[in-house]
Amino acid sequence: MSDPVISVRNLSKCYQVFENQCARLRHLFLPSTSRGMSEVWALKDIHFEVGHGESVGIIGRNGSGKSTLLEIIAGTLAPTSGEAQVKGRVAALLELGSGFNPEYSGRENVFLNGLLLGLTRSQIERRFDDIAGFADIGDVLERPVKTYSSGMLVRLAFAVQVALDPEILIVDEALSVGDFFFQQKCFGRLRHMRDSGLTLLFVSHDLSTVRDLCSRAVYLREGRAVFIGDSKQAIREYLAEQSSIVFPHVAPVRSADTAAPTEGNLTLIRQTALWSAEAGHETNRRLLAVRIMDLKGYPITSARMADTIRLQVFFRTTEKESGHISFCIKNRFDHIVASTGTYLLGERECSSGKAPFEGIEFEIRLMLEAGLYSLLVSFVKPTQVNQGVVLDRSGWIGPIQITWDFETQRAPFLGLFGLPVQIRRYLYHEEANS
Repeated sequence: MSDPVISVRNLSKCYQVFENQCARLRHLFLPSTSRGMSEVWALKDIHFEVGHGESVGIIGRNGSGKSTLLEIIAGTLAPTSGEAQVKGRVAALLELGSGFNPEYSGRENVFLNGLLLGLTRSQIERRFDDIAGFADIGDVLERPVKTYSSGMLVRLAFAVQVALDPEILIVDEALSVGDFFFQQKCFGRLRHMRDSGLTLLFVSHDLSTVRDLCSRAVYLREGRAVFIGDSKQAIREYLAEQSSIVFPHVAPVRSADTAAPTEGNLTLIRQTALWSAEAGHETNRRLLAVRIMDLKGYPITSARMADTIRLQVFFRTTEKESGHISFCIKNRFDHIVASTGTYLLGERECSSGKAPFEGIEFEIRLMLEAGLYSLLVSFVKPTQVNQGVVLDRSGWIGPIQITWDFETQRAPFLGLFGLPVQIRRYLYHEEANS
């Protein structure tokens, strides 16, 4: 890469953790001793470069070293070894209100941040109206920052950083706070600045935003860069790690409606279940096991967009008891994206009667965007429209992964989910002139 503006070379960061204060004091006077001390490597041998005008995402699980890496690049944290060289004026949104004095008003903090970034007072005055307009917090700007809500704080912090025309902008999850329309406003400004030559380092767990804003990505795992390159490939590598449930190699199993309800079969079901009642406590549960199968009968935790899967729920009731099975699906933002069950689908109530257990199977076509989801299954007793009493539930199950290769294949739909759309054509013919 010719003339990079950010160069990270063999970067490592180690934290020393002491068992107690005596161990800390001992190490102070005897630096060579390691008794009572352990080392935690937040980063290990990171090496990459970022060119002028590039947008690079940093992704990985919590604790993978993302924030530590950005803090070192921003100059607020010193590395243990290696170096991070930066050429240009850097603005950083590493946490809410970083660089703000809580006792100063918003107006005073705007000038303080501008001076720290190397601007003159007259330059800040010329841009102040743009900053105030973008933040759009009204008279609150004249109040001490310590009285701000988190949304107000991120509005002002982002407005200051982008209005001061940085050459390099570092953002660490700060834009996840704030109302929906302000987030749209921020991302619109980021895209405009990126297209105008801004160099962007962007950390987020919102992979769709990383894919949209960044051409390249660094994927960190346990402090090491396991992939550096195209952002879409980095996201695929990250999602592959997230699918953490692994089944042993098993032959296809029979569907719920064909497996005999015996205790022996229940043991086999539990072996391939995503969730099952805790051993020894099955008699206190109505729900016994939940598993997801493909159409060939294999247990899975990953499927492709628009694939059809089978959700199997196994339950036990008393002879006189009955209820309905429902399930709920959430995305990675904790939003419910789908919820239905036997009651809403017009099915009769579920009861195992005298049998050791019973099973019911939902066939679901996954018209959801690619990503990670969790699943909750409940045994409920309806009381009135859209209301009921939960008699038992599974707890959240997952992660369940939905995948798609958008680069090489035409997607079945674009967006958060696919609507069941039908097309009709109408042909109109002009009447012949008589």
